Amino acid sequence: MAKQYSSDNQAKISAQPRLHQSAPEIQPYGTVSHLLPLELEEPVRLEMTERLNQLLADTITLRDLYKKSHWQVAGPTFYQLHLLFDKHFSEQTELVDAIAERIQLLGGVSLAMAPDVSETTRIPRPPRGREE
Repeated sequence: MAKQYSSDNQAKISAQPRLHQSAPEIQPYGTVSHLLPLELEEPVRLEMTERLNQLLADTITLRDLYKKSHWQVAGPTFYQLHLLFDKHFSEQTELVDAIAERIQLLGGVSLAMAPDVSETTRIPRPPRGREE
């Protein structure tokens, strides 16, 4: 929730989002922080975060493909496949979180937005329509 201030400088809580605001970038993508007490050399951390971001992009894409299949499955095995795709989606979501947290621990910046993921993933984009 966002804090807003009244005319007498008293903070009040608002459930309304603050739109059209952006914070200054404090660390560019593709860099690692020097402020962490890590024994790994910077070039090693840079390579690890680059590879982990590639893995993250592919894992997010795979997760989304499971959800697409979950929504679009049809036929006599609908129920079983619907449950299976949902289970795999949940497992991929846990992996996404673990990979992104590891990138942060290494002082890197993890991918977070869909356009960045789609530019980075090696998995081809599926058609928008229903597939066989």
